[in-house]
Amino acid sequence: MTTIAELDLLEILCCPKCHETLHLQTSSVDEARETARHSPNADADSLRILQCECGAKYPIVDGVPRLVEDCQVSPSAEPEAQDGTGTSANRKDDFDSIRRSFSREWQAFDYETDKTWGWTLEERKAVFLGDVGFDPRDLNGKRLLDAGCGNGTLTAVLSSFGMEVVGLDLNEGLGLANARKRELVPASADRVNFVQGNLFNPPLRERSFDLIYCSGVIHHTPSSKETFKKLVPLVKTGGRLYIWVYGYRALPVRMFAGAGRSLKRIMSLESVMRVCRVVSPFFKVSTEFLDATGLVKFRKRTCREITLDLFDMWAPRFNHWHKESEVQSWFREMGFTNITISGRQKHGFGCYGDRL
Repeated sequence: MTTIAELDLLEILCCPKCHETLHLQTSSVDEARETARHSPNADADSLRILQCECGAKYPIVDGVPRLVEDCQVSPSAEPEAQDGTGTSANRKDDFDSIRRSFSREWQAFDYETDKTWGWTLEERKAVFLGDVGFDPRDLNGKRLLDAGCGNGTLTAVLSSFGMEVVGLDLNEGLGLANARKRELVPASADRVNFVQGNLFNPPLRERSFDLIYCSGVIHHTPSSKETFKKLVPLVKTGGRLYIWVYGYRALPVRMFAGAGRSLKRIMSLESVMRVCRVVSPFFKVSTEFLDATGLVKFRKRTCREITLDLFDMWAPRFNHWHKESEVQSWFREMGFTNITISGRQKHGFGCYGDRL
């Protein structure tokens, strides 16, 4: 049965192949069974699809539209430097690598016990408000895109501010995020939707969002700047776009991060995850000691949470670093006003601007 939430979502979705309108249809028996092979809990006789006039079809699995289309950067592009200012060569496996890496990361997330980045959801809501520069009263009735929503927990709880919220991510675990939303926000779950899609080719209509929140995401794509530019058309006139990226760190931190990332070149994702589990107790002891001495402040995290944080640092193919002046220049180039640095942390910073 089609829900009100799905009907509302259809107004802003588009085909990632041709960017035309999508229509909700019932799958044929064969299509439903084929899709159900990838989702053992799905009912093969009741699955639905989104179909475009161009002939493209996209399944809805576990309540999540799967709008993933092969996406390539310009064939003439040069390989990107570590700082993310260039553009990657047109390798489809770039995006496949991103999908596999983050699918594995959030597959390991325990919704019952784990915190994201060591923060509770109430703490993350407070961080969000500081990041975007809004009072909760400013958000009621707005439409938010959580661009690169990860495990989807923050996406869901942000609906408690009275917003309609869409979480977009390339990872394959959004079905679980969709299933958990009613436990997190029973009163506002109908205002939360998840979509599997590529930020470099977002399957969303232009000027659909009052606010876009993209925290800790674009530096994991082939080109941070180019991905940023893909988000700009989605912001309404007068709307706000916020991004958070890695900043340059001290040499010892860069060496530690680089050593871990070198594992990806010789190990599978599963092997990298096992190394993260082995390292996490030593990392926990070291950071708690530094925190106790007052030399460096660290959030309290369990070994499981540290394992996922290390995997997030080491497993992605792309990890770009940026300067504040550089990111502010991106906003200026795209005609934004009220450009403001916010969300400064020891490993990165955020920036927002309002679209004219």
